[in-house]
Amino acid sequence: MSLVIGLLVAVAAVLLVLDPILRPQSVRPAEPGILDEPEDDPREHRKELALAALKEIEFDRETGKLSDADYQSMLTRYTKEAVEALRDAEPAAAGGDAFATAPAGAAGDDPIERLIAETRAANRGRKFCVNCGAALEGSGRFCVECGTQA
Repeated sequence: MSLVIGLLVAVAAVLLVLDPILRPQSVRPAEPGILDEPEDDPREHRKELALAALKEIEFDRETGKLSDADYQSMLTRYTKEAVEALRDAEPAAAGGDAFATAPAGAAGDDPIERLIAETRAANRGRKFCVNCGAALEGSGRFCVECGTQA
């Protein structure tokens, strides 16, 4: 009886090891990703992709994967894409008048400048991690996202 159980365990182990070879990748369900799933609004999805690309090239430059020249060319291209995506996404997010409640002042008529002014006003008095930029919670001494001492 123990021989049969041992044989079944051995067969199961072999099938588990050979599974990636026997089953093609297209048959397996894809794991959901944050940026792989399109939002209800494609303009919002475009904005998220553009901002993620900017973060990614910044990370690649800091880790030494990109030279400064490559970083500058990609930064220019992706910044232009991000600004266009922000301009397209923001009016749709607020029903056509995204900046009706924006604070007046130095922001002027540029919707991007008004968005920056709104974000700064909303975050006034809050502390952020100098390493990853996450908002610091409470009076803790360490960032909950990256562990850097605040």
